[in-house]
Amino acid sequence: MTCCQKSASLILIRDDFKVLMLKRSHEISFGGSFVFPGGILEETDYKIAFADSQLIQQNQQRYFCPLNQPWYDASLIAAIRETTEETNIQLEYKQLYSKIKPFMRIVTPQMMEKRYDTQFFVFNLNNYDQLEINKAESSSYEWDTPVGFLQKFINRQIYLQPPIFLQLLILKQLRSYQNIITYIDSGDQFKHTYPHIFQFSYKGAFNYPDPNYNLQKLLDAEQTDYLKREFKIRYNKMERSDFRFEFEANLKSLTGFIGKFKNSPLALLDGQIINNGQFIQNKARL
Repeated sequence: MTCCQKSASLILIRDDFKVLMLKRSHEISFGGSFVFPGGILEETDYKIAFADSQLIQQNQQRYFCPLNQPWYDASLIAAIRETTEETNIQLEYKQLYSKIKPFMRIVTPQMMEKRYDTQFFVFNLNNYDQLEINKAESSSYEWDTPVGFLQKFINRQIYLQPPIFLQLLILKQLRSYQNIITYIDSGDQFKHTYPHIFQFSYKGAFNYPDPNYNLQKLLDAEQTDYLKREFKIRYNKMERSDFRFEFEANLKSLTGFIGKFKNSPLALLDGQIINNGQFIQNKARL
């Protein structure tokens, strides 16, 4: 078990519902994987966040709680900074505070050698078909729909890390940027501050989160101090995760369950929730 590094990522989505993915250079972490722009939080992110804290809070208040406000603010700054560094798209911090929205927060499982606590954000951005990406970090880039990237992954044309796969699947089901914003702004206003714990289960399936995990055992085993404090304070909220997906390791078919919890805006996922939350998603239907 290792301690988490705090990181942030920005999902850029165009009006045609194509998202930007970067292929990581093989010389750096997650080399060869397709990822959203993002990276580790730096000291300068906290400094800018502190200087702009009042303005950020005015525009992002509903999305964080006092427990992790400094981390959330710095994550927002890091997502913008990393996107600018990796894509050369010039983004102005103050102009974006009211436009960027939090999408998901994902914490790497405790058994993994490298762990990250990553806040993902979304932002609607057009007019950037051609990019001059930072070749030191990414070898190429691509705009495609969530369905397109999922299909390429299943056909072994690209490689995706499990958290990226999960978010593409959710984006695919939400179908439009307006639906994404409606989802984010509905239901529990603090849901985006809770870690979405995911674990490896038997038979090579991934669970988001594992339905059988023991919260107390998770709390006792956590070595990252701030996560331990957060789990303890938010202990009674942990079971309210919006999503649980289980899918076969070869990804030729996807099977799973979506829980309907209090204040969860899952009604947006029309056509996918059947048989009391169970669904089967075959390759042909992607």
